Amino acid sequence: MGVKFQSRVTERTSDGITTTIVWNGSKEEMAATAAGTPVGACTDDGQLKSVRVYQESPRIWHCEQRFTLAADGELTEKPDNAYGKKSAQLKGSMLSMPLETHKKYQARWNCYLAGAPGVKAAPSWWETAKDTVLNHADSQKYAWIKTPGELPNGKEGRWHILKDPVKPGYETYDVATYSVTETARFRSANAAGKMVANNLNKIGKPDNDFGIKRGDWKCDDAGVSWNGNDWLATLTWTLSGNEEGWDKELYS
Repeated sequence: MGVKFQSRVTERTSDGITTTIVWNGSKEEMAATAAGTPVGACTDDGQLKSVRVYQESPRIWHCEQRFTLAADGELTEKPDNAYGKKSAQLKGSMLSMPLETHKKYQARWNCYLAGAPGVKAAPSWWETAKDTVLNHADSQKYAWIKTPGELPNGKEGRWHILKDPVKPGYETYDVATYSVTETARFRSANAAGKMVANNLNKIGKPDNDFGIKRGDWKCDDAGVSWNGNDWLATLTWTLSGNEEGWDKELYS
């Protein structure tokens, strides 16, 4: 008979644009047309949402395809829900880190500078010291302390505060952390297990990194579960805290 175009109907609502295209031909031709474009595929008409094959008469069959677009006419990328295909979720959170680990840390941020009796002025290195370690000569005249209660007592009397912290009360700082959780459904537990096997605590990369390119990723969680219909395999990847990535000597 040959596949023939029958009709096209476009409906626009606040939820988006729906286009329904109907073809006709023989039963075999309509079955082939229906199988030619998988549900969820993106086409010039939009994303294919559903396909229906039905019979009009003993010889004439129809294939109805329904496509959707966003309300502005643009195609919205959606996860592929087919078996074995991964969907992904991005999560961002904050992690508190010790202030001393900050790459710009200075001892004066959260420490008092104490002086020995008779010492009245702070040294020039007070503004630039990266840690609280003092050489022997300086330790005879100065000390870094966290609270005034730690003021030492010397042979010549009690020490005194020369400089207060410039960031009093700060002992931690927040670092943005990101994780991507990938999930795919399978028909068997073994197939789901193959997706998660040998990934845990290894440096790798999720299929969808949501455009985040700095650093690299490490798999910090993996699992297989049954949701009542399918076996679900899940991998969670955590982004490294800096552009240098995870330590390759510790994780492979």
